[in-house]
Amino acid sequence: MQNFEFYSPTRIIFGDNILKDLGKTTRDFGTKALLVYGRSSIRESGLYDRVFSTLEDSDISVEEYSGVKPNPELTHAREGSRKAMDMDAEVIIAVGGGSVIDESKAIAAGACYSGNLWDFFTRKATIKKALPVIAVQTLPATSSEINQASVITNTDTNEKFGARSPLIAPRVAFLDPSLTFTIPLKYTAYASFDIMSHLLEGYFTSTDSFAPVQDGFVEGTVRAVMSSLKMVQMNVRNKDARASLMWAGALAWNGLGKAGVEGATIPNHMLEHPLSAVYDIAHGAGLAAIFPAWLKYKRDSIAPRIRLFGERILEMGDKIKGLEEGLACDTVIEEFSRWIQDTGCPVNLRDAGIDNPDIPELVKQARTLCGYWGIEGYTDEDLATIYRLAL
Repeated sequence: MQNFEFYSPTRIIFGDNILKDLGKTTRDFGTKALLVYGRSSIRESGLYDRVFSTLEDSDISVEEYSGVKPNPELTHAREGSRKAMDMDAEVIIAVGGGSVIDESKAIAAGACYSGNLWDFFTRKATIKKALPVIAVQTLPATSSEINQASVITNTDTNEKFGARSPLIAPRVAFLDPSLTFTIPLKYTAYASFDIMSHLLEGYFTSTDSFAPVQDGFVEGTVRAVMSSLKMVQMNVRNKDARASLMWAGALAWNGLGKAGVEGATIPNHMLEHPLSAVYDIAHGAGLAAIFPAWLKYKRDSIAPRIRLFGERILEMGDKIKGLEEGLACDTVIEEFSRWIQDTGCPVNLRDAGIDNPDIPELVKQARTLCGYWGIEGYTDEDLATIYRLAL
Protein backbone atom coordinates (compact mmCIF):
# COMPACT_ATOMS: atom_id res chain seq x y z
CA MET A 1 0.00 0.00 0.00
CA GLN A 2 1.28 3.45 -0.96
CA ASN A 3 1.31 6.53 1.27
CA PHE A 4 -1.87 8.58 0.93
CA GLU A 5 -3.88 11.39 2.47
CA PHE A 6 -7.65 11.04 2.72
CA TYR A 7 -9.90 13.93 3.67
CA SER A 8 -13.68 13.93 3.46
CA PRO A 9 -15.07 17.10 5.08
CA THR A 10 -18.72 16.69 4.07
CA ARG A 11 -21.41 16.11 6.68
CA ILE A 12 -23.85 13.53 5.25
CA ILE A 13 -27.52 13.50 6.22
CA PHE A 14 -29.12 10.34 4.82
CA GLY A 15 -32.68 9.02 4.90
CA ASP A 16 -36.36 9.85 4.68
CA ASN A 17 -37.89 13.23 5.42
CA ILE A 18 -34.53 14.87 5.98
CA LEU A 19 -35.15 18.00 3.92
CA LYS A 20 -37.15 19.52 6.76
CA ASP A 21 -33.76 20.40 8.27
CA LEU A 22 -32.36 22.07 5.14
CA GLY A 23 -33.27 25.58 6.24
CA LYS A 24 -31.91 25.17 9.75
CA THR A 25 -28.69 23.67 8.38
CA THR A 26 -28.31 26.46 5.83
CA ARG A 27 -28.43 29.10 8.59
CA ASP A 28 -25.13 27.71 9.93
CA PHE A 29 -23.48 29.14 6.79
CA GLY A 30 -25.50 32.29 6.12
CA THR A 31 -28.91 33.76 5.41
CA LYS A 32 -28.44 34.73 1.74
CA ALA A 33 -28.58 31.69 -0.52
CA LEU A 34 -28.31 31.15 -4.26
CA LEU A 35 -30.42 28.13 -5.17
CA VAL A 36 -29.00 26.32 -8.21
CA TYR A 37 -30.94 23.66 -10.11
CA GLY A 38 -31.53 22.24 -13.57
CA ARG A 39 -34.71 22.64 -15.54
CA SER A 40 -38.27 21.64 -14.69
CA SER A 41 -37.92 18.29 -12.93
CA ILE A 42 -37.68 19.58 -9.36
CA ARG A 43 -40.77 21.72 -9.93
CA GLU A 44 -42.73 18.83 -11.44
CA SER A 45 -41.81 16.51 -8.56
CA GLY A 46 -42.74 19.03 -5.87
CA LEU A 47 -39.16 19.18 -4.56
CA TYR A 48 -38.85 22.87 -5.44
CA ASP A 49 -41.74 23.78 -3.15
CA ARG A 50 -40.38 21.63 -0.33
CA VAL A 51 -36.97 23.29 -0.56
CA PHE A 52 -38.39 26.82 -0.65
CA SER A 53 -40.70 26.09 2.26
CA THR A 54 -37.94 24.95 4.61
CA LEU A 55 -35.70 27.87 3.61
CA GLU A 56 -38.48 30.42 4.14
CA ASP A 57 -39.31 28.88 7.51
CA SER A 58 -35.70 29.54 8.55
CA ASP A 59 -35.74 33.13 7.20
CA ILE A 60 -33.25 32.39 4.44
CA SER A 61 -33.28 34.98 1.65
CA VAL A 62 -33.19 33.02 -1.63
CA GLU A 63 -32.46 33.89 -5.23
CA GLU A 64 -32.66 31.09 -7.74
CA TYR A 65 -30.52 30.18 -10.72
CA SER A 66 -31.85 27.46 -13.00
CA GLY A 67 -30.97 25.95 -16.36
CA VAL A 68 -27.96 23.78 -15.50
CA LYS A 69 -27.47 21.27 -18.34
CA PRO A 70 -26.56 17.55 -17.98
CA ASN A 71 -23.03 18.50 -19.09
CA PRO A 72 -22.74 21.83 -17.22
CA GLU A 73 -21.37 24.70 -19.28
CA LEU A 74 -18.76 27.31 -18.45
CA THR A 75 -20.81 30.26 -19.70
CA HIS A 76 -23.71 29.32 -17.44
CA ALA A 77 -21.40 28.85 -14.45
CA ARG A 78 -19.80 32.24 -15.09
CA GLU A 79 -23.20 33.92 -15.08
CA GLY A 80 -24.06 32.07 -11.87
CA SER A 81 -20.88 33.37 -10.24
CA ARG A 82 -21.80 36.92 -11.24
CA LYS A 83 -25.29 36.46 -9.83
CA ALA A 84 -23.84 35.15 -6.55
CA MET A 85 -21.52 38.17 -6.32
CA ASP A 86 -24.25 40.68 -7.18
CA MET A 87 -26.57 39.35 -4.45
CA ASP A 88 -23.74 38.96 -1.90
CA ALA A 89 -24.59 35.28 -1.54
CA GLU A 90 -23.27 33.61 1.58
CA VAL A 91 -24.06 30.02 0.61
CA ILE A 92 -24.83 28.04 -2.56
CA ILE A 93 -27.58 25.40 -2.41
CA ALA A 94 -27.37 22.81 -5.19
CA VAL A 95 -30.54 20.79 -5.80
CA GLY A 96 -30.01 18.16 -8.46
CA GLY A 97 -27.61 15.53 -9.71
CA GLY A 98 -23.87 15.64 -10.23
CA SER A 99 -24.13 18.23 -12.99
CA VAL A 100 -25.94 20.73 -10.78
CA ILE A 101 -23.56 20.10 -7.90
CA ASP A 102 -20.49 20.37 -10.15
CA GLU A 103 -21.65 23.70 -11.54
CA SER A 104 -22.56 24.93 -8.06
CA LYS A 105 -18.98 24.25 -6.97
CA ALA A 106 -17.68 26.23 -9.94
CA ILE A 107 -20.07 29.08 -9.08
CA ALA A 108 -18.91 28.97 -5.45
CA ALA A 109 -15.27 29.33 -6.53
CA GLY A 110 -15.98 31.88 -9.26
CA ALA A 111 -17.89 34.12 -6.88
CA CYS A 112 -14.66 34.59 -4.93
CA TYR A 113 -12.36 35.12 -7.92
CA SER A 114 -11.86 38.17 -10.11
CA GLY A 115 -10.23 36.31 -13.00
CA ASN A 116 -11.47 33.91 -15.67
CA LEU A 117 -13.34 30.97 -14.12
CA TRP A 118 -11.83 28.65 -16.75
CA ASP A 119 -8.41 29.34 -15.16
CA PHE A 120 -9.25 26.81 -12.43
CA PHE A 121 -9.97 24.12 -15.03
CA THR A 122 -6.85 24.73 -17.13
CA ARG A 123 -4.51 24.82 -14.11
CA LYS A 124 -3.73 28.51 -14.59
CA ALA A 125 -5.08 29.34 -11.14
CA THR A 126 -5.67 27.56 -7.84
CA ILE A 127 -8.88 27.87 -5.87
CA LYS A 128 -8.03 29.93 -2.79
CA LYS A 129 -11.54 30.73 -1.59
CA ALA A 130 -15.09 29.54 -2.27
CA LEU A 131 -18.56 30.03 -0.89
CA PRO A 132 -19.91 27.07 1.11
CA VAL A 133 -21.99 24.59 -0.91
CA ILE A 134 -24.89 22.51 0.40
CA ALA A 135 -25.92 19.64 -1.88
CA VAL A 136 -29.33 18.02 -2.20
CA GLN A 137 -28.64 14.98 -4.37
CA THR A 138 -31.38 13.80 -6.76
CA LEU A 139 -29.40 11.65 -9.23
CA PRO A 140 -26.61 9.65 -7.54
CA ALA A 141 -23.78 8.88 -9.95
CA THR A 142 -20.74 11.12 -9.64
CA SER A 143 -20.04 11.41 -5.89
CA SER A 144 -20.02 15.18 -6.47
CA GLU A 145 -22.10 15.54 -3.32
CA ILE A 146 -19.12 14.60 -1.15
CA ASN A 147 -16.00 15.00 -3.29
CA GLN A 148 -13.65 17.87 -4.09
CA ALA A 149 -14.07 17.96 -7.88
CA SER A 150 -16.04 20.06 -10.36
CA VAL A 151 -16.27 19.20 -14.07
CA ILE A 152 -17.33 21.84 -16.60
CA THR A 153 -17.58 21.98 -20.41
CA ASN A 154 -16.25 24.99 -22.30
CA THR A 155 -18.56 25.14 -25.32
CA ASP A 156 -16.27 27.66 -27.06
CA THR A 157 -13.50 25.06 -27.26
CA ASN A 158 -15.57 21.86 -26.78
CA GLU A 159 -13.31 20.88 -23.89
CA LYS A 160 -14.49 19.20 -20.70
CA PHE A 161 -12.05 19.61 -17.82
CA GLY A 162 -12.14 19.37 -14.05
CA ALA A 163 -10.95 21.44 -11.11
CA ARG A 164 -10.21 20.13 -7.62
CA SER A 165 -10.01 21.70 -4.19
CA PRO A 166 -11.13 20.78 -0.67
CA LEU A 167 -12.64 24.28 -0.56
CA ILE A 168 -15.39 23.30 -3.02
CA ALA A 169 -16.36 20.02 -1.35
CA PRO A 170 -19.97 20.43 -0.14
CA ARG A 171 -20.16 21.24 3.54
CA VAL A 172 -23.37 19.22 3.90
CA ALA A 173 -25.02 16.63 1.63
CA PHE A 174 -28.68 15.67 1.94
CA LEU A 175 -29.26 12.16 0.58
CA ASP A 176 -32.92 11.14 0.52
CA PRO A 177 -33.44 7.97 -1.57
CA SER A 178 -37.11 8.82 -2.16
CA LEU A 179 -35.99 11.72 -4.36
CA THR A 180 -34.65 9.18 -6.86
CA PHE A 181 -37.88 7.20 -7.40
CA THR A 182 -38.81 9.19 -10.50
CA ILE A 183 -35.48 8.80 -12.32
CA PRO A 184 -36.20 7.02 -15.64
CA LEU A 185 -34.75 3.53 -15.93
CA LYS A 186 -32.44 4.57 -18.77
CA TYR A 187 -30.80 7.25 -16.67
CA THR A 188 -30.72 4.99 -13.63
CA ALA A 189 -28.70 2.55 -15.75
CA TYR A 190 -26.36 5.32 -16.94
CA ALA A 191 -25.88 6.51 -13.37
CA SER A 192 -25.22 2.98 -12.14
CA PHE A 193 -22.53 2.44 -14.74
CA ASP A 194 -21.00 5.77 -13.82
CA ILE A 195 -20.81 4.61 -10.19
CA MET A 196 -19.29 1.28 -11.22
CA SER A 197 -16.70 2.93 -13.46
CA HIS A 198 -15.50 5.11 -10.60
CA LEU A 199 -14.79 1.97 -8.65
CA LEU A 200 -13.45 -0.16 -11.50
CA GLU A 201 -10.95 2.36 -12.89
CA GLY A 202 -8.57 1.86 -9.97
CA TYR A 203 -9.42 -1.83 -9.71
CA PHE A 204 -8.30 -2.60 -13.26
CA THR A 205 -5.25 -0.31 -13.25
CA SER A 206 -3.97 -1.34 -9.81
CA THR A 207 -0.47 -2.82 -9.78
CA ASP A 208 -0.68 -3.79 -6.11
CA SER A 209 -0.16 -7.50 -5.51
CA PHE A 210 -1.90 -7.29 -2.14
CA ALA A 211 -4.68 -4.78 -1.49
CA PRO A 212 -7.49 -6.81 0.13
CA VAL A 213 -9.19 -3.82 1.76
CA GLN A 214 -9.46 -1.75 -1.42
CA ASP A 215 -10.21 -4.74 -3.66
CA GLY A 216 -12.86 -5.97 -1.25
CA PHE A 217 -14.45 -2.53 -1.05
CA VAL A 218 -14.65 -2.27 -4.84
CA GLU A 219 -15.86 -5.83 -5.40
CA GLY A 220 -18.58 -5.62 -2.78
CA THR A 221 -19.79 -2.19 -3.84
CA VAL A 222 -19.88 -3.04 -7.57
CA ARG A 223 -21.86 -6.20 -6.84
CA ALA A 224 -24.22 -4.12 -4.72
CA VAL A 225 -24.75 -1.66 -7.58
CA MET A 226 -25.41 -4.47 -10.07
CA SER A 227 -27.92 -6.22 -7.82
CA SER A 228 -29.61 -2.97 -6.78
CA LEU A 229 -29.98 -1.86 -10.41
CA LYS A 230 -31.64 -5.18 -11.21
CA MET A 231 -34.09 -4.67 -8.33
CA VAL A 232 -34.89 -1.13 -9.47
CA GLN A 233 -35.52 -2.34 -13.00
CA MET A 234 -38.17 -4.66 -11.55
CA ASN A 235 -39.64 -1.97 -9.27
CA VAL A 236 -38.59 1.65 -9.76
CA ARG A 237 -39.78 2.55 -6.26
CA ASN A 238 -37.83 -0.15 -4.43
CA LYS A 239 -36.64 1.96 -1.54
CA ASP A 240 -33.84 -0.31 -0.33
CA ALA A 241 -32.37 -0.67 -3.83
CA ARG A 242 -32.59 3.07 -4.48
CA ALA A 243 -30.95 3.73 -1.11
CA SER A 244 -28.12 1.33 -1.92
CA LEU A 245 -27.49 3.04 -5.26
CA MET A 246 -27.50 6.45 -3.59
CA TRP A 247 -25.01 5.40 -0.91
CA ALA A 248 -22.78 3.62 -3.42
CA GLY A 249 -22.87 6.71 -5.64
CA ALA A 250 -21.62 8.88 -2.78
CA LEU A 251 -18.82 6.52 -1.77
CA ALA A 252 -17.55 5.48 -5.19
CA TRP A 253 -15.65 8.62 -6.16
CA ASN A 254 -14.59 10.26 -2.91
CA GLY A 255 -11.06 8.81 -3.04
CA LEU A 256 -11.66 5.96 -0.61
CA GLY A 257 -11.60 3.07 -3.09
CA LYS A 258 -8.19 3.81 -4.55
CA ALA A 259 -6.52 5.39 -1.53
CA GLY A 260 -3.02 3.97 -1.34
CA VAL A 261 -3.49 1.74 -4.40
CA GLU A 262 -0.33 1.59 -6.47
CA GLY A 263 -0.77 2.42 -10.15
CA ALA A 264 -4.47 3.39 -9.94
CA THR A 265 -5.47 5.79 -12.70
CA ILE A 266 -8.65 6.79 -14.56
CA PRO A 267 -8.05 6.13 -18.29
CA ASN A 268 -11.71 5.59 -19.15
CA HIS A 269 -12.62 9.01 -17.80
CA MET A 270 -9.71 10.43 -19.81
CA LEU A 271 -11.25 8.83 -22.91
CA GLU A 272 -14.87 9.70 -22.10
CA HIS A 273 -14.62 13.38 -21.18
CA PRO A 274 -13.86 14.33 -24.80
CA LEU A 275 -16.90 12.31 -25.94
CA SER A 276 -19.36 14.15 -23.73
CA ALA A 277 -17.63 17.47 -24.44
CA VAL A 278 -17.85 17.14 -28.23
CA TYR A 279 -21.07 15.12 -28.56
CA ASP A 280 -22.93 16.13 -25.36
CA ILE A 281 -23.85 12.57 -24.41
CA ALA A 282 -24.59 11.48 -20.85
CA HIS A 283 -21.35 10.79 -19.01
CA GLY A 284 -22.45 7.35 -17.79
CA ALA A 285 -23.51 6.38 -21.31
CA GLY A 286 -20.15 7.48 -22.68
CA LEU A 287 -18.30 5.44 -20.07
CA ALA A 288 -20.37 2.36 -20.91
CA ALA A 289 -19.58 2.84 -24.61
CA ILE A 290 -15.82 3.16 -24.10
CA PHE A 291 -15.09 0.70 -21.25
CA PRO A 292 -15.30 -2.60 -23.22
CA ALA A 293 -13.01 -1.19 -25.93
CA TRP A 294 -10.46 -0.13 -23.32
CA LEU A 295 -10.60 -3.57 -21.71
CA LYS A 296 -9.99 -5.23 -25.08
CA TYR A 297 -7.06 -2.94 -25.82
CA LYS A 298 -5.44 -3.42 -22.40
CA ARG A 299 -6.34 -7.11 -22.13
CA ASP A 300 -2.84 -8.56 -22.19
CA SER A 301 -1.34 -6.07 -19.72
CA ILE A 302 -4.16 -6.30 -17.15
CA ALA A 303 -5.20 -9.93 -17.69
CA PRO A 304 -4.93 -10.94 -14.00
CA ARG A 305 -7.22 -8.08 -12.99
CA ILE A 306 -9.77 -8.92 -15.70
CA ARG A 307 -9.80 -12.53 -14.55
CA LEU A 308 -10.24 -11.42 -10.94
CA PHE A 309 -13.15 -9.21 -12.02
CA GLY A 310 -14.75 -12.18 -13.75
CA GLU A 311 -14.32 -14.46 -10.77
CA ARG A 312 -15.19 -12.12 -7.90
CA ILE A 313 -17.67 -9.68 -9.39
CA LEU A 314 -19.30 -11.38 -12.38
CA GLU A 315 -19.12 -14.76 -10.54
CA MET A 316 -17.78 -16.55 -13.64
CA GLY A 317 -15.29 -18.76 -11.82
CA ASP A 318 -16.63 -22.04 -13.17
CA LYS A 319 -17.02 -20.65 -16.70
CA ILE A 320 -13.41 -19.47 -17.04
CA LYS A 321 -11.73 -22.13 -14.89
CA GLY A 322 -8.95 -23.84 -16.82
CA LEU A 323 -9.13 -21.45 -19.78
CA GLU A 324 -5.98 -19.97 -21.24
CA GLU A 325 -5.46 -16.41 -19.95
CA GLY A 326 -6.38 -14.60 -23.17
CA LEU A 327 -9.49 -16.68 -23.77
CA ALA A 328 -10.57 -16.28 -20.16
CA CYS A 329 -10.25 -12.49 -20.48
CA ASP A 330 -12.16 -12.42 -23.76
CA THR A 331 -14.93 -14.45 -22.13
CA VAL A 332 -15.13 -12.04 -19.21
CA ILE A 333 -15.19 -8.97 -21.48
CA GLU A 334 -17.95 -10.52 -23.61
CA GLU A 335 -20.02 -11.29 -20.51
CA PHE A 336 -19.51 -7.78 -19.17
CA SER A 337 -20.50 -6.28 -22.54
CA ARG A 338 -23.70 -8.35 -22.54
CA TRP A 339 -24.49 -7.16 -19.03
CA ILE A 340 -23.98 -3.52 -20.08
CA GLN A 341 -26.27 -3.98 -23.07
CA ASP A 342 -28.92 -5.74 -20.98
CA THR A 343 -29.10 -2.75 -18.62
CA GLY A 344 -29.98 -0.44 -21.51
CA CYS A 345 -26.62 1.29 -21.67
CA PRO A 346 -24.76 1.68 -24.98
CA VAL A 347 -21.95 -0.82 -25.39
CA ASN A 348 -20.14 1.04 -28.18
CA LEU A 349 -20.09 4.49 -29.77
CA ARG A 350 -22.65 3.67 -32.43
CA ASP A 351 -25.07 2.54 -29.73
CA ALA A 352 -24.45 5.96 -28.15
CA GLY A 353 -25.39 7.70 -31.41
CA ILE A 354 -21.84 8.54 -32.50
CA ASP A 355 -21.37 6.97 -35.93
CA ASN A 356 -18.49 9.05 -37.25
CA PRO A 357 -16.41 10.39 -34.34
CA ASP A 358 -13.79 13.08 -34.87
CA ILE A 359 -10.99 10.87 -33.62
CA PRO A 360 -8.17 13.47 -34.00
CA GLU A 361 -10.12 15.94 -31.85
CA LEU A 362 -10.94 13.27 -29.25
CA VAL A 363 -7.29 12.22 -29.13
CA LYS A 364 -6.14 15.84 -28.71
CA GLN A 365 -8.39 16.36 -25.72
CA ALA A 366 -7.54 12.97 -24.18
CA ARG A 367 -3.85 13.85 -24.55
CA THR A 368 -4.43 17.07 -22.60
CA LEU A 369 -6.15 15.10 -19.84
CA CYS A 370 -3.24 12.64 -19.78
CA GLY A 371 -1.07 15.58 -18.79
CA TYR A 372 -3.48 17.08 -16.27
CA TRP A 373 -4.13 13.76 -14.55
CA GLY A 374 -0.65 12.24 -14.81
CA ILE A 375 -1.77 9.24 -16.87
CA GLU A 376 1.17 7.65 -18.63
CA GLY A 377 1.63 4.91 -21.21
CA TYR A 378 -0.72 6.09 -23.96
CA THR A 379 0.54 7.36 -27.31
CA ASP A 380 -1.75 9.24 -29.64
CA GLU A 381 -2.05 6.08 -31.73
CA ASP A 382 -3.02 4.09 -28.62
CA LEU A 383 -5.81 6.56 -27.93
CA ALA A 384 -7.00 6.55 -31.54
CA THR A 385 -7.02 2.75 -31.60
CA ILE A 386 -9.22 2.57 -28.51
CA TYR A 387 -11.69 5.05 -30.03
CA ARG A 388 -11.77 2.97 -33.22
CA LEU A 389 -12.31 -0.22 -31.20
CA ALA A 390 -15.22 1.52 -29.47
CA LEU A 391 -17.03 1.81 -32.80
